[in-house]
Amino acid sequence: MRLRRELYIPAWKALKKRYFLNVVIIFVVGIILHDGYNYVSGWGADGLRSLSYIFGEDRKSNTEVLEDFLRHQELIEFSGIAETARNSGVSELTVTDFIASQEELEAPPPPEEGLSSGQRYTKGLFSVFVNEITSSGSLGFGVLNGINKLVFHDSIGESVTIFIMTVIVALIWIFIKNLILIGRCRYFLEHRLYPETSADRLLFVFRTGQIRHAAFVMLIRSLLQTAWNLTIVGGMMKHYEYMMIPYVLAEDPKISRKEAFSRSKELMRGEKMNAFLLDLSLFPSVLLDGVTFHITSLFFFNIFRECLLAEFAAALRLEKGLVYDRRLCENIGRLAEYPDEMSLTPYMEKRKWLSSDYDKDYGGDMPVMFFFFFSLIGWVWEVFFYLMNEGRFINRGTMLGPWLPIYGLAGWVIIYLLRPLRKKPPLMFFGTLSVCGSMEYFTSWILELIFHQRWWDYAGYFMNLHGRICLEGLLVFGLAGVTMTYFIAPVADNLFRRIPYRARKIIFTALILLFIADLGFSALYPNTGNGITEGFH
Repeated sequence: MRLRRELYIPAWKALKKRYFLNVVIIFVVGIILHDGYNYVSGWGADGLRSLSYIFGEDRKSNTEVLEDFLRHQELIEFSGIAETARNSGVSELTVTDFIASQEELEAPPPPEEGLSSGQRYTKGLFSVFVNEITSSGSLGFGVLNGINKLVFHDSIGESVTIFIMTVIVALIWIFIKNLILIGRCRYFLEHRLYPETSADRLLFVFRTGQIRHAAFVMLIRSLLQTAWNLTIVGGMMKHYEYMMIPYVLAEDPKISRKEAFSRSKELMRGEKMNAFLLDLSLFPSVLLDGVTFHITSLFFFNIFRECLLAEFAAALRLEKGLVYDRRLCENIGRLAEYPDEMSLTPYMEKRKWLSSDYDKDYGGDMPVMFFFFFSLIGWVWEVFFYLMNEGRFINRGTMLGPWLPIYGLAGWVIIYLLRPLRKKPPLMFFGTLSVCGSMEYFTSWILELIFHQRWWDYAGYFMNLHGRICLEGLLVFGLAGVTMTYFIAPVADNLFRRIPYRARKIIFTALILLFIADLGFSALYPNTGNGITEGFH
């Protein structure tokens, strides 16, 4: 197979088609698969892991978890805990010492006086001096940590919490992450041939109703890959042998487990070296990604990689004669979109609400529903962010209820006032960025003027303006706004309209009354405290 002619040139052309939608797809998938914004690039700190999927698609292998643990042990020794242990006559560090030391290790040192403004940038993705703290991302490590706490700390309550969270993470991994991974493959398989491919292809498995079966096949793939990883060489070989399983399921999600593995094995027979060379060809981009603080991954390399893998999968099917859905290898009739009625696994009628018509008119009572919907989304996002980073629940915002009005108002402006920009994604991105930046800055200024407190502060982030906004945050809000416009809002509208009008009327009337009451109370007694306004003066 001539890699350059048959893969790279078509991949480059596919990347340029509906480029901004591709950016949104990569952004959304990165958020889902890599547990939040810091992992959106998908390349991570370890270039070799990011270069290819040798040791697992979206999780760390046992080898990597062990390396993380050893790095932690080195940090413990550096912090002086090991020295204290030796002075006290203790020959080995206990698990208690290891866990107790983490908060001290994770806290960045305070900036010294006399440093330049550039040296004081200690937060954010763009800062040269930022220390990105990553979790192991391993289900097995989570279980072991729970056992360690139970045995060595005698803290049953904490251990139960850890096990519950482990189960939740496992379910999310099995029934959401793995299925979104198949949806990503489906999107890029269609995108290479059909210029108007919709973002709702990410939900392909959910729309076909093959959720449990596809999740089971992907789970078996992950378990087998993990077992083979223990042999190192076998892990690399099996990675490439199993490489086409998500693409096989993206073609036909109802295929049997045995047949999915068999097809992937046959497709990759004699092609493992080509696949390795394909991965190797992306290595320079990993180095450049580190220099550009992951921006090149988000806006170029991740898109190109997915287009390249889709071309590779299609070329293998044609070369091996294993084409089951010819419309994923050839655009018969030069259609703008893939004909859903011809799919090997047709969409279920009851899941039509998952389709996304982004240019629809959100009229009637939808403005009220959307305001509260986006306010809730913003609150959930910030609470989840602090839960993951601080390890505790913090009710973010000035109000007591589960809503952040700034998100609701910004979402409302984007949906309704920026509607003329919907057919021009680049303009929608910059319009969203401008709206969110303006609202965030002036909201912060007004709150500080009235209450003499800050609810957020970007001081220390690269390119911040008075600590009220920063470049990193604006890019996130811009991409999130575009995602909301083209994907979330249409699906949410479909769901809201499935609720009877009388029920909707009761719901938004109750929400308005509760919101007014909360607004009045919060004007006199705003929500403040540790993790909310503490430290922001």
